[in-house]
Amino acid sequence: MNYILFDPPNVTRFYPFTLTRPLGEMRLFGGTVRDYWERYLGAKVSYLTHSHLSSLYPTKWDSSNNVLICSDSMPKDNGTILNIGAEIMSLKQIQKEWTLKSPGYKPDFNSNNDFLNNQMSFWKDTVSNVDISSNVLFNDEDGPIIIEENVTIMEGAMIRGPVHICSGSVIKMGAKIYGPTVIGPYCKVGGEVSDSIFLGYANKSHDGFLGHSIVGEWCNIGAGTSSSNLKNDYSTIKIWNYDKQQFIDSKQQYLGLYMGDHSKSAINTSFNTGTTIGVNCNIFGAGFPRNFIPSFSWGGSQGLKNYNIDKAIEVANKVMARRNVSFTQEYENLLRSIFDITANFRHKK
Repeated sequence: MNYILFDPPNVTRFYPFTLTRPLGEMRLFGGTVRDYWERYLGAKVSYLTHSHLSSLYPTKWDSSNNVLICSDSMPKDNGTILNIGAEIMSLKQIQKEWTLKSPGYKPDFNSNNDFLNNQMSFWKDTVSNVDISSNVLFNDEDGPIIIEENVTIMEGAMIRGPVHICSGSVIKMGAKIYGPTVIGPYCKVGGEVSDSIFLGYANKSHDGFLGHSIVGEWCNIGAGTSSSNLKNDYSTIKIWNYDKQQFIDSKQQYLGLYMGDHSKSAINTSFNTGTTIGVNCNIFGAGFPRNFIPSFSWGGSQGLKNYNIDKAIEVANKVMARRNVSFTQEYENLLRSIFDITANFRHKK
């Protein structure tokens, strides 16, 4: 059989993250949606996704026996398929029925030991070259801690599971990481982090709090930057909805920052609860920036201007080169397409 993960028609609900990747590339505890399907099927899968992503994520068709699977579904341990069909609010609703939960939801690991053991057996004996300094505190009473190969954990770090740290990531000295948290590959994480997902290649190297948040790839969070994840009146939090092009009630009491790929914040930036930042934004200045910042925006609370696409591409090229990742023509075309797709959201002169 030839298996293909296809994006649901309403994949815009998962913006800004699915502006730069198929939904199957979203990262969960234990791997991406694609990883789960490939382990379950025992076969590689390809994607059927939006046209601006197709050159980087091509569809591999077979002359026959093509099986299409919607990427908002997940295989369950009992052999059945779970359809998700929910908003991406801290991935809470998406993962609510899954055994391995993620931000915004406290897993009941006691009732899911069989599935957890299956997942842990997959990771057992697959990890090597881990550099863990002395005086590191691990607490796995509330869930497992998965540490992949080539991870460095510096002195004084405290990690409370469930936490998954992917290959090549660095946990800085004195970091405090509360689960459920997933740190994607080649990230640098310090300060205090709780109930969050880093998709990969992102930096939060310094002090500051990040909770109930999702950080895209190639992001850089400046020293002292913090996100609020709880309103002072304890009411539910509104968040930007790309489909309706307005703020909606998330119906969640805890919700932090959603930051799209290649976005950055200056030192001591303060983000309000439920802030959504698009792709390739630069946020700086005193005060709280807006709760929704369109892709390719530059500025902060004092106002926003459009980020020049050529300058954005120049910076993205430099950032990726520092991690020895090629900035291909296909990737440049992707960023230029996103710049056009999101034009209607940006500041009009």
